[in-house]
Amino acid sequence: MPEEEIIWKHKKAVDLYHKTVFLEASGVFDEKYVKNYISKRKNIKVVSLGIGSGRELSWLHKLKNIKEITGIDYSSEFLSICREVVKRYKARVTLIKDNFFSFKKFKKFIKKEKLPLIYVCLLNTLGNFTSKQREKVLTNVRDLMKKKDRTILCLYKRPERIKAKIILPKQIKLEGGIVERIKLGTVLEYSKLEILWLPILEKFRQIPRFWYDDKNNNVTIYVGKKKILISHRFSKEEIIGIAKKTKVKIEKLIEGKFMWVVILKV
Repeated sequence: MPEEEIIWKHKKAVDLYHKTVFLEASGVFDEKYVKNYISKRKNIKVVSLGIGSGRELSWLHKLKNIKEITGIDYSSEFLSICREVVKRYKARVTLIKDNFFSFKKFKKFIKKEKLPLIYVCLLNTLGNFTSKQREKVLTNVRDLMKKKDRTILCLYKRPERIKAKIILPKQIKLEGGIVERIKLGTVLEYSKLEILWLPILEKFRQIPRFWYDDKNNNVTIYVGKKKILISHRFSKEEIIGIAKKTKVKIEKLIEGKFMWVVILKV
């Protein structure tokens, strides 16, 4: 692998990553619905579930109605990057390393909280869990919520709902025959998954491959034979079903260009 392609540890890598995700990731396009909803609420605090490197801080810090931002992530590496990103903004930000299956530290943090909380889970973070794990995570979030709290999920749509012409990169492989699957493949936003290349290249020194399984509606990312990530694609019916199972109410279900934006309440 040429050295210039392995840039995640380079001093400019974070800026390049944020620029790429912010300007090019398909899911970012539909975050305008999240911004609009949050901007209309008064005196709130925002909790970013899976804040990662803190990309969303670039627009959250501009919303004057937000009193505080809390970022939760399990990755120490991403949180260390996020701490550097936080320094760029004047917003009050607290970062917590915690597990979505317990929220042990976060529960203590909000024990006496009185202001409404808006939980945001962006760029299909929930879709990176298995079906049972998604239910567990959403149930745990529900248990944290008060009457005035809301949870906003951004979930990638299944390919038949995406109205976009996308060219498949050469490294993309599809389950089954190419001829049989190409119709689904051409409307998938595969090319924007290049935002994941930087950390994968740094760790594995190999370019990842992406597979789409239209039976389970999962995109699986491989490096060699190793599975790096499984990213689920959602249907409207599936979202309604998981809301019922986890006993949360759908306040609004918005169909964006690439993502479903789901606003939940208890």
